[in-house]
Amino acid sequence: MKRLLPISLLTLYGCGGSGGDSSVTTPTPSSPPSLTIQGASELIAGDSADFAVIAPSGTSITSVNWTVNAVSGASTEAGSIVPLASHTQAIGFDVTAAGEYLVSVTASFSAGETSTQETSTHETLTQELSLTVIEGQPPEAILRLGHEASEGGRVSLHVDNNSLKTVTDITWEQLSGASIPAFTFDDDDLSYNLYFQAPQVSADSIAEIQATLAFDDGSVATDTVQVVIKNIDINSDAYFVDDSGSIPETVTSHMQAYRPNSPYVSALEACVYNNELTSSCTFAQLPLIGQQTESPTIDDILDRTYVSHPWMGEAFEQFLQTSDSSEDLLQMLRATSAVVISYDIRPSFYWAVTGAIYLDANNFWRSPEERDTINTQPDYRSGFGSDLDFSIFWRYVKEGEYYYPQTGLAASTRATRTQQGVDAALTWLMYHELAHANDFFDYTTWSSLSNSNTPLNYVNNNSPLSTGLENTLPLTSSQLHALAQVRYGGDAANSTQRAYSAAQVANWLANDGAVTFYSYYTEREDFANLVERFMMLYRMGASADVGIFSGDAVDDGSYNVTWGQRDRINDDNLQLRVDYAVSRVLPLLDIPAIQAAMPSPTLFPDGSTWFNTVNLDNEESVELTGDEKNAIIEAQKKLEKRQY
Repeated sequence: MKRLLPISLLTLYGCGGSGGDSSVTTPTPSSPPSLTIQGASELIAGDSADFAVIAPSGTSITSVNWTVNAVSGASTEAGSIVPLASHTQAIGFDVTAAGEYLVSVTASFSAGETSTQETSTHETLTQELSLTVIEGQPPEAILRLGHEASEGGRVSLHVDNNSLKTVTDITWEQLSGASIPAFTFDDDDLSYNLYFQAPQVSADSIAEIQATLAFDDGSVATDTVQVVIKNIDINSDAYFVDDSGSIPETVTSHMQAYRPNSPYVSALEACVYNNELTSSCTFAQLPLIGQQTESPTIDDILDRTYVSHPWMGEAFEQFLQTSDSSEDLLQMLRATSAVVISYDIRPSFYWAVTGAIYLDANNFWRSPEERDTINTQPDYRSGFGSDLDFSIFWRYVKEGEYYYPQTGLAASTRATRTQQGVDAALTWLMYHELAHANDFFDYTTWSSLSNSNTPLNYVNNNSPLSTGLENTLPLTSSQLHALAQVRYGGDAANSTQRAYSAAQVANWLANDGAVTFYSYYTEREDFANLVERFMMLYRMGASADVGIFSGDAVDDGSYNVTWGQRDRINDDNLQLRVDYAVSRVLPLLDIPAIQAAMPSPTLFPDGSTWFNTVNLDNEESVELTGDEKNAIIEAQKKLEKRQY
C-alpha cells in the first residue's frame, strides 16, 4: 500500500476568493493560504505513483506543470519520467527503477469574485518534492491511474493482479475526499474496473480510492489512488452538459490546443468542447479547413487539433505522417472545423453543430502508460438489444490475418501497440467520421459558406448527401430498419422481433443494399459505412467481414456462423450505392474502374466459425489462445454496438 504524505508546501500571498463560493472571505497577509500537495513519499519499484495538487480555499488553479527527474541511484540511468498529464492537477506514472526522484510542480493561481470585492490576482509558484523508490518484493496489487476529473465527469480506475496468485474477491472503497454517490462495476463476478461520476464540489477535492484483492491462499493486497475532483464552471444548458441526472454530467476541463501557437487556440477553446458552449460558433470564428485551403497540410490539421493529453496529438501527428490513408484523409478533413481527441470521448462521433470530429483516444494509444490515461467506462449503449436472438459481428482482415480488432492487446497484458496497429485502429474510424463530415459539408459548399453563418444554421437549412442516397437508392428492409432502432437506438424489442432468427436476419441483409446492419440505423450511417468499407478495401487492402450468429452460438461460445460474407462492399446490390456516396466525397476517384478491379464478395463456407474464417484458404492458419479469443470476442461485442 502506498504511504501518502499530505504536505502543505507553497504559500500564496494576496487576495483570496472563489468563483464557485461567494461566502469565502478575502484572507489577510497575516494568514496566507497554502497549496495542498498529496502523494507518496516512498514506493517499491514496480508500483504506480500519483501526486495531486489542489488550490487553497478562495483561489483556483489556472495552469499546472509537473516534472519528475531521477537524481540518484539506479534510476538516474533512466533520467526523467514524463507524466502524460503534466498539465493537470493530478499525475500518475509507474516507477520502474529504485532511486531518488525529484517531483516538481509549478502552479498558477487566480482569485475570483468574492462577496466583498472583485479581485484579479495571479501568482505562479514552484515547489519540489522528494520521492524515494526502493527495491523490494513487487506489489501484488497495482491500482491505476491517479488523475484529474471535472466535477460531473466520468471516472474509471483499474486494479491489476501483479502476482501469480488467483484472485477470489475484489472490494473497492473510498477513504477520503468529497463523497462519491455510487460506484459501478463490470458485470463480471470479479470487477477489476471501477466507474463513477465525480460529485459536485464547491472547491477542488482529492478523493482517495482503495482496492483490495483477496487471494486463494487467504492473503490480501491493497493499493490506493488519488483522483482530483476539480471545481469547474458549468452551464446546465450547455451542449456537452447532460443535466438529466442528479449530478450534471460534464466533459473534461483540461483540454488544450495540441499546437499552443496555433492561430486557432482561442477558437478551439471557445467553440468545440467545453461545459459552457451554448451556441454554434460562426465560420468567421472557426471556419472549416476547406474554407481556408483546398490543399491542407498536416500542419494545417494539427493547428485545428484539440486534445485532453499531449500524447494524443503526438500519436495523431505520427499517424498522419505514416499512414497510407493520409492523402485521402487530408482531403476529407477539409469538411471539418477541428479534430477533438479526449480520454472521455466514447463513442467517437461527428457533430454538425460544431463542424468537428470527436475521437475516442482508445484508438490512439501506443504504450500501456498511454492506455492507462484513457477512461474505460462502458458505452451507454452496451445493453441495447440484448434480448434479440441474434448477433452480428464485423471485422477487418488482411493477408489472412486479423487486421482489426487486433489480437494480443488485452489490457491485462500491458502490451505496446505498433504504428501498424495504431493505423489499423484509426484508419477505418477516420474514413467513417470524415464521411459524416463530408455528408453535411461536401466539397461543393465550402467556397459559398458565409462567415456570418454557423454550422448549425447551415445544416438546418440544407440537406446532406445521405438524404439524396436515401431518396434515390434506398434500403428496403423494414424489419432491419426497426431492429436497428432496438440494437443501436435503445427501442424496446417487441415479441415478434425477439423471435426473429439469425437465418431470417441474414436473408434480409443478403438481399438488400446495406454493407452492414448498422447501415439501417440512420441514412447518415448508411452513407458513412459505404465510404468507410470501400476506402478500407481500396486504399488499405483490408477486407471487411460480416457474420450473423444465433443466440445459441453466442451463448455456448462456438460462434458458428449462420451466414457470413467477405468484401460485401462490392456486392452487385451495393455498387451503385457505393458509387453515389464515394464519388461525392472523393470526386477524383474513378469508382467504376476501381470496383471492376476489386475482389468479388465471398460467402463463408457452411459450418464455419468466426475464428476459422479469418483465412478462407486455410482455416487452421490463425491460432489463438483461449484468452486471445475472449479478448477478440469482447472487442467484437463492443464493435457491434459501435463502442469506439
